[in-house]
Amino acid sequence: MTRPDPDLVKRADDALAPLRAIWLAEPDVVSVEVARRWVDNVVTDEIGIRVTVLPRKPGESRRSPTFPTHLDGVPVEVVHGRPPTLDH
Repeated sequence: MTRPDPDLVKRADDALAPLRAIWLAEPDVVSVEVARRWVDNVVTDEIGIRVTVLPRKPGESRRSPTFPTHLDGVPVEVVHGRPPTLDH
């Protein structure tokens, strides 16, 4: 794995900066971060913006925010996850 290009990381962080607090204020959003992208369960050298949201329970209906697929050319991915706990 190569070291991420610092310019790409900065571009992604700059693109995310004005939206980070807005997205984190959404009730189902667990985290928002600049990170390496995963493709087919394999981590890549590509940098993207990852938004982690709570998974839905079967039959559960709730309003989900809509996120763009890209910010300033940086890919945005939405993944399901849970907040970290002291046990995990």
